[in-house]
Parts: sequence; C-alpha cells; structure tokens
Amino acid sequence: MPATPATVTVGLQYTPPSAPSNSGNVAFTIAPSSNSQNVGQIDVNPADTAGTTFSIPFGSVSIPKLIILKNLTSVEIGLRINGSLTNNFRMAPGGIFIDGASVAVGSEPISSLEIVIITATIQVEYFQYFVFGDLDVK
Repeated sequence: MPATPATVTVGLQYTPPSAPSNSGNVAFTIAPSSNSQNVGQIDVNPADTAGTTFSIPFGSVSIPKLIILKNLTSVEIGLRINGSLTNNFRMAPGGIFIDGASVAVGSEPISSLEIVIITATIQVEYFQYFVFGDLDVK
C-alpha cells in the first residue's frame, strides 16, 4: 500500500486569563504518512463484567503513528498501554484518546492497547478505534 496521510485537526477555543470570553483559539493538526491501517469498533455487552479486557487490534500496523480511541459507552473505561497490568488512565463516557506523536529514537512506541471495563453496561454499547502506521519492513 502506498503511503497516505491520515489527518486529524483539533480546534480549541478557550478564555485566557483577563481576556474576553472565548477569545483564545488554536488548532493542532496531526498528519502522519502511513502505509497500513486498522479501523473498527468493539462491542461491550452487559455480560462483560468489571475487569473484562479488550485488546485493540493493530492489524498489519507494527509501527503506529496515529491512534484514536473513542469511548462510546455510558461507563468509564480503563486504558492499559504496552502490556501494563494496571490502568494507565481512565476514559470517561464520550472520552477520546489521541496519540499522534512521532517516536523519538530510543523511545518506546505504543505497541499494544487494552480497554478495561470498570463498570458493566446495561445494554450493548461500543468503542471505536483508528490505528494508522507502517508495516515493519526489515
């Protein structure tokens, strides 16, 4: 697959100290080039009790450059990064996790993500994932 961009733009409007309301504006753009992707959603069922984990499938992506997770459940979920045995942090309902950082030489890229159910849902709900990156060409 030829390299293609996946572009995310985040706009932020805020009120700086001692300034007019909503006068602060900034936009951040993340546009890494990638030759592989895996996009989908994972259903969370009421039978999935607290502590149930779901691995985010990276598919053919072995060098992630952009990862987006969206919690579309009505409950808080935990996020574990790179095989952590405990939650690195929690995502509120409607929360979004974006990792669009370039990997510096000598640093550890995200190689795995797990979602952890903290409280069971009362109906089938889901979260979405978007993973863009490169194949590991050795």
